Amino acid sequence: MECSRRRKVHSLIDKVYDPANLAEAWKRVRENRGSAGIDGLTVAGFEQRQDELLERLHKQLREKTYRPSPVKRVAIPKLGGGTRNLGIPSVRDRVVQQALVQKMNPIFEPLFADCSFGYRPGRSPHMAMRKVWREIQEGNFWILDADLRAYFDSIDQHRLVDLICDQISDGRVLQLIRDFLEAGVIADGGWEPTKTGVPQGGVASPLWSNIFLTPFDHAMTAAGYRVTR
Repeated sequence: MECSRRRKVHSLIDKVYDPANLAEAWKRVRENRGSAGIDGLTVAGFEQRQDELLERLHKQLREKTYRPSPVKRVAIPKLGGGTRNLGIPSVRDRVVQQALVQKMNPIFEPLFADCSFGYRPGRSPHMAMRKVWREIQEGNFWILDADLRAYFDSIDQHRLVDLICDQISDGRVLQLIRDFLEAGVIADGGWEPTKTGVPQGGVASPLWSNIFLTPFDHAMTAAGYRVTR
């Protein structure tokens, strides 16, 4: 696989906490809006103090004093019944996650398989459907529709970090990712540890979920299956 021949990225944390990168991250978080996390600070409230708060994040990340807050867990009903756990990080944590994503995306996007469409820039469900339609027209009539149960909640965190380690060797970035994964959740008024999974609702979770499934994508494609994920 191509990723085994790529050189690891050794110095990344300074690019993550660069003021321009944090400012761009805040711009995207502001555009996406969203609810407040456990600290109660809304996007509008952050905006009123954005210069002060962005400078504080820059300083904390540079001086190794930044610690993510637990996410606020909210159960939302699923169309087919049951509920899905949605994790809402604080606005400041969303800014830092977005800053991470902006520097991790260029590293991992070239490694993702062509069959992967979810949560990727420049790709859409319509493009995935066009791929499926082309394959049907080529005579591939048997289709298996599969889903991963509670996928975001069940990701092996150690395996995920190992996969990220394959491309990034900056220890401070890896520790920051571990801190996010291990921050826990606030549910029913109390703190609970998060020993597995990534918060569904976190800014970085879509990228991390694609990193985790990339070996599956390549293995299934190499075995001759027409996978569309």
